[in-house]
Formats: sequence, C-alpha cells, structure tokens
Amino acid sequence: MASADEQSDALTLRGIEKRFGELVAVKRLTLSFKKGEVHALLGENGAGKSTLMNVAAGFLTPDEGEIEVDGRSISFGSPRASLAAGIGMVHQHFRLVEKFTVAENLAIGADDVSGVLSPRQLVERARALAEKFDIDIDPTSPIWALSEGEKQRVEILRTLSRGARVLILDEPTAVLTPDEAERLCRNLRRMAAEGTTVIFISHKLNEVLNVADRISVMRHGALLQTKDRRDCTIETLSKMMFEEHAASDEHLRHQQRASGDEVLAVSHLSARDDRGVPALLDVSFVVRQREIVGVVGVAGNGQKELEQLVTGDRRPDEGSVAIDGVGIHGIRSALRAGLAYIPEDRKGTGLVPSQSIWRNAILRNYLEEPINRRGLIRGRHARSFASELVARVELSTSDTATLVHQLSGGNAQKLLAGRELEQRRRIVIAVNPTQGLDIKAADAVRKALSEACDNGLAILLISADLDEALGLADRILVLYEGQITGEFTANQADRDNIGMLMGGAKQ
Repeated sequence: MASADEQSDALTLRGIEKRFGELVAVKRLTLSFKKGEVHALLGENGAGKSTLMNVAAGFLTPDEGEIEVDGRSISFGSPRASLAAGIGMVHQHFRLVEKFTVAENLAIGADDVSGVLSPRQLVERARALAEKFDIDIDPTSPIWALSEGEKQRVEILRTLSRGARVLILDEPTAVLTPDEAERLCRNLRRMAAEGTTVIFISHKLNEVLNVADRISVMRHGALLQTKDRRDCTIETLSKMMFEEHAASDEHLRHQQRASGDEVLAVSHLSARDDRGVPALLDVSFVVRQREIVGVVGVAGNGQKELEQLVTGDRRPDEGSVAIDGVGIHGIRSALRAGLAYIPEDRKGTGLVPSQSIWRNAILRNYLEEPINRRGLIRGRHARSFASELVARVELSTSDTATLVHQLSGGNAQKLLAGRELEQRRRIVIAVNPTQGLDIKAADAVRKALSEACDNGLAILLISADLDEALGLADRILVLYEGQITGEFTANQADRDNIGMLMGGAKQ
C-alpha cells in the first residue's frame, strides 16, 4: 500500500462546526481521510467524535463548513445522499430487523432490488455480495439468531453493497468477543488494502495501534493532533486523550477520609447485557461508611450493568450484592436496605417531569408520618417538607408548585440530589451526577456529595469524568471490558496511569 503522503484524500471535512443550542459539539474542525487507509478517531466521552462522523454520514447537518469527497464539494441532506456519494456509517447499535433473515435485511432499500424477488433469489443475491466483499455470513439465518459479531458483519456488508468507499465504524468492537474483534480488525486491514477508507472510532488504544495507519485525537470538539501509527504508543495517545489537567493534578486531590464500617459489598459479580453479551466478569469491591469510591471507565465497559446490579434493577448471572450484610434481590429490597440513587437520566428516571416540585420531593417518604396519615398524603406537611428541601439545596425558585420540567438541568439535579442525600440512607449510587451541568451547578452537586459522605454516607460514584473522580473519590476503580483493571487510593491516583488503563493498557 502507498504511504500516507502518497495517497489522495477520499474525504475531507473542512471547517466543520455543529451546535446544539449553546453547546458547540464540533468547533470549526478540518480533517482529511486518505484512500485505502484505516484512520482511527480517538477522544474522551463527549469529545465530539460521533457528532463529527454523523455529520460526515449525513445524519446531522453542519452549521458551518463543507464536505469534500474525492476533492469535490458535496452537500448532504440525508444518510441516503451521503451513501450515494460513497460514505456509509455503521453505528454501535445495529439497525437491523430482527425477525428478517440476513438476505432480507440486505435487500431493504437496495437500488438493485426492484419488484418482488423470491426468497431463493434474495439468498442468491446475498451470497454473491458476501463473496464479492469476502464477508462470511449465512444469508438464510434470521438476525435474532446471530451473534453480535455476525450482526455487525451484516451491517458492514449492507453498507459496502450500497457503494460505500468510505466506511465509518462507531465503537465497532464494543459488543464483540475478543475473537470477533480480532477478526474484524483483520477484515478492516484487508478492506483498506483493497482501496476502502476505514474510519474507526474507538477508545481501545491497544486495538487502535494494531489496526490504524493514522490516528487523530479530538478534545472538546476540536482536533488536537493527527499522527502516524508508527509515532504513537499507548502512553502518548493516553496523554493526548486524558492529560488536559495533568500539570495540575494536585489541585484535584483531597485529603483521604477515614472510612468506617463496610456498607456495600459487591462479591464476584458477573452479568450479561441486554444482548446476552458478557458485560461484567467477576467484579468484587466494597464501599465503606464515610467513603466515596469512584468507578471510572470509557462508556460501554460495564458501567450500566454495574449500576443496575447494585440498585437491584438487574439480576446477576453469578455473585451477590449486599448492603450492611443484607442481600439485594430487587429494587424494593435495595431501598429497604437504605440505598439512595442519583441516576444519570435525572428527568427520565430520577424525577417525574410532569409533576410539581413538592410531589417529586416526597417520592421517597410519601408513606411516612407526618406526610402520610392513614394512607392519605397531607398536603400542608408535604409542601412544608418540600420547602425545606428547596431552601437547603438553594433551588432557583421557592414555589414548590412549579413543575419539574420547567426547571433547568442544574436545578433538577440539585432537587434530586437533595432528596436522595438524607442521613437515613446508607449507600448512595451516583451516576454521572454533574453531566450536562454548568460549573456552578456541578460544584453544588459535588459539594452535596462530599458533605453527605463526611456526615456518614457511603457513596459509589460511577462517572465518565475522570477529573470528577479525582476530585471526589477516596478510592478509584478502573473498569475496562467488564473487569476491574486497576485500583488507586486518592493519594496514589495518577491521571496518566488511570487514563492508560481506561484505554486498555495493563497495570
């Protein structure tokens, strides 16, 4: 294959900017992808990688900038138009019809399928495509019967069969077994050798180093740097991705608290995700009274399943969860044992947006005296309780009749955190508690968590924000591909080491 300098550009994104309200997800970014290369795109959660590629693939329209394919400026209005120009994207969550066969899925929306074809003709067409693109798949199999790796091959084959010369893969190995991931990487190298441009969005640094020709790193919507693979190591990539505040790590650290008795015990926990793929593998740890334990990792490495297991919302395949020695076997048992929960989806899971502040404020104690008397909610006591909570968390309004959907994200989160962080609780599960908040609101929520811990609560912080974990946690656990790959006390925590573990390096 020709060197990167000798290859011509298959796709150029020039001055691309994409805004969502006040949030600038991609900032006037210019980046070119060469014909016949595997180009990896890296960055922390929220760096803008997927947004940029959704612009390239026609799923989003840029607010500024232009897109060039083979040197010609193109205006995309839809994914179909983008694919017609030779750019196709395979998303992390597959878009296949589970009840249909492979052959039927490959035929949906295809230009060369006109009229009514018999099942035999569809199978013959699918076999011809599989042979043409050297992708092994059974055309007669229904999608629901396939493994995640096989489903991905169907998605790739469907995209290539539509004429894609630039193939964008968003976290393509997130749901694959190691063997499937290795096979995919071999196939990507073969496709590149045959002239296809492959854009590979990933957080797994060792995988990127094995498959990519060039590597670009994004941070906060901007392009930080593009480097040849031969000039990269796990260490250099990790520093580019995670080292924004490395020079001032010390300001993030706090004096480690003196913890108390064990409250939460997670023992040899293993579980599968909703697709049946192993998500957690033999995970064990404890959280003690007056201790914040932070679990960090790139999204999709088992955090969601861990959250569901410790809150009683999912049953494990193996292992157990206990609060104060009492086994957790469902949401009700977790709540009875003293669990408090600050979910990531504050207005969808944590609060009822269509209801008032006062009704949301009493959701955890509406059956208790003095709010409840003989099965009836006493409005005066409920509103008094809510008013005290509103004052304590310094909500922007004192009117407890205000509907929650009228609150800003920061005020909604302060209401939720204030309700959950009561001293009658034993353990708080906080998931990305400051995501999407402005600096002032985020600081208020972090202060509330820290004070609750100082007053005796145990806190499990599951966060995609490494700085947040460094600033709050007494211990940090790194979760990668469903396993704890590193553990650090607040005094030991080192951003570089943690960042490399998050990317797949060994401790």
